[in-house]
Amino acid sequence: MKEVNIYDYLVVIGYFVFMLGIGLYFMKINKSGKEYFAGGSMIPWWVSGMTLYMANFSAWTFTGAAGFAYATGWFAILYFGTWSIAYYAGSQLTAARWRRTRSISPVEYTYTRFNFTTQQFLSLVIATNFTLSAGVQLAATCKLLAPVMGLDITMVTVVTGIVILLYTFMGGLWAVSITDVVQGVILLSITFIVMPLALGLVGGPINLVNALPPLSFDHMYNGVRYTEHWLVSIFIIMSLGTAAGAAQRFYSVKDEKDAKRVGKLAGGLFLTVPLVFGVPPLVAKVVWPDLSQVDFFKPYIGSNPQDLVFIGLCLKLLPNGLVGVFLAAMLAATMSALSSVYNMVSSILSRDIYQGWIRPTTTDVGLLTVGRVFSVVLGLIVTSLAVIFVTSQFGIFNWMQAFFTLLNIPVVVPIACGLLFRRIPKWSAISAITWGLIVGVTARFILGWDIGPQVYLAFVMTFGILSTSYWTGQWYKTRKWLLSLASLGVTVATALLFTRTIVGNPWGLDGQLQHALAYLSPLILGASLIGFARLFASETEEQRKMVDEFFKKLDTPVNVLKEVFGAGKRQISTFPLVGSTTIIMGLLMSLIFLTDLPEGEAIILGVMISIMILFGAAMWYFGKKSEIRTAAQYEQKVHTEE
Repeated sequence: MKEVNIYDYLVVIGYFVFMLGIGLYFMKINKSGKEYFAGGSMIPWWVSGMTLYMANFSAWTFTGAAGFAYATGWFAILYFGTWSIAYYAGSQLTAARWRRTRSISPVEYTYTRFNFTTQQFLSLVIATNFTLSAGVQLAATCKLLAPVMGLDITMVTVVTGIVILLYTFMGGLWAVSITDVVQGVILLSITFIVMPLALGLVGGPINLVNALPPLSFDHMYNGVRYTEHWLVSIFIIMSLGTAAGAAQRFYSVKDEKDAKRVGKLAGGLFLTVPLVFGVPPLVAKVVWPDLSQVDFFKPYIGSNPQDLVFIGLCLKLLPNGLVGVFLAAMLAATMSALSSVYNMVSSILSRDIYQGWIRPTTTDVGLLTVGRVFSVVLGLIVTSLAVIFVTSQFGIFNWMQAFFTLLNIPVVVPIACGLLFRRIPKWSAISAITWGLIVGVTARFILGWDIGPQVYLAFVMTFGILSTSYWTGQWYKTRKWLLSLASLGVTVATALLFTRTIVGNPWGLDGQLQHALAYLSPLILGASLIGFARLFASETEEQRKMVDEFFKKLDTPVNVLKEVFGAGKRQISTFPLVGSTTIIMGLLMSLIFLTDLPEGEAIILGVMISIMILFGAAMWYFGKKSEIRTAAQYEQKVHTEE
């Protein structure tokens, strides 16, 4: 395998400088909180769709997910295959409604739809979830880059975290969105080259299929069991997560039609995932069946060496220079994911907590300053978490799954349902989140359930109390005896379920304590049903009118001319910027030809450069046509209004 050389370092350094340059460019555009957090609702749909696609990739995809694919084979390909369907289905469910909320943070609408307490509770849970996940993503980057580049892992963590923080701090959502598109070009270019080269190592796809073990639906990976139920649970979470968690990508475009286009584009792009991210680790399984016998992996035996199989293939297949491009692509993916988290979580903390709770009189310009401060704080927290996760034996993939499956269902179910169902009371989201967290923690960490059954139960209980909240509220008013029976039924049913399904002891609890906790959770669930029903019943006519007004807003199409292009604003030109920067990056990469390249490696480099230049040129050409058409439509609308 090759070693990283000066050309690779120059590529990575140049990429960092490029990212900071984009942040500086868009710093002058952000004059308010709306522009910083929602791009002024003028982000082009194709940019937002690419951002939604890119936000799901980080070095974790090349490390933790690659290691999982190496260990589980075709099972991981099925996992990657769920992404496209889930994102398409989830986005078409709520994309248009998100745009009509006219929001600038993912939970801003919950203040009107539910209430202030719900807004604050959701804000804290979502911020915690994404911050922890971001720490895992940064840890994955450092785990890969540090050994490959021969650098201290703490230094890599700090430098990478600071760069991501700086350009998010300066550029806001515009910088995140534009760099996501350029990063997407780099990522797809390099992975589409690695995949066929990797297949060449085993003689083609047919030989790969014949060399691998058959599909199995039962795998134990670093102490965690993964089955077909986990696949189903992931599909549920990703579908609802797109309906709720991708809100920022939907309300940052100009209208409902563009919001739906965002989801369709992202769903289409995710069709590439099983091929470009799943196939190389499978090839590595065939080429290196025993990693302990390969010099590159020997130093990492005992600390999940399979996490490094993707970069191992790149060092084997790619010329120097393109190895640097691959490292930049992983940095691109991580920077995309983390910068999206910083921007979204800072919007929640500043808009929903600071302005909504601490200082309601904060102006929109003041909100911009507060948002940037929160971005800095988040960056420091995430960097600290990454240092902890990177040394853990639990594994990068398992850490991500733990946070993803525990904290998502209790949040995404009420957020999505709040957009879809008019009848559920204002306090219903609080009850759903509470029940989901209690059930998830009990099933996973007290009873030792696998991830799949844990998610099933959390979904049933969360959706159950949410969907029946109207009737339990009515029972509190007129039929308390019926509510008491329901409370007793919940307690008895969950107690029987929990005490008879203890399958493990993850924390090594005393047996009696474990059984006591298995009884305690059902008691809390049953008793809380009565308390929540009282809150459901407390809803006033005035509060119901607020909900009705909220849904009138959702029923009202966005007036693009007045709401987006008001006060003389015009669509910001992005096609030429993205196209030209992509061409420039391709031309700069061609400088590697000045070095002494073997013929085979020169061909690989030429293909990569050609892809980038052709893509950039096409984006410039078609982008110009689109801008002319958009300007003409704008002028026509202005003329019609007059």
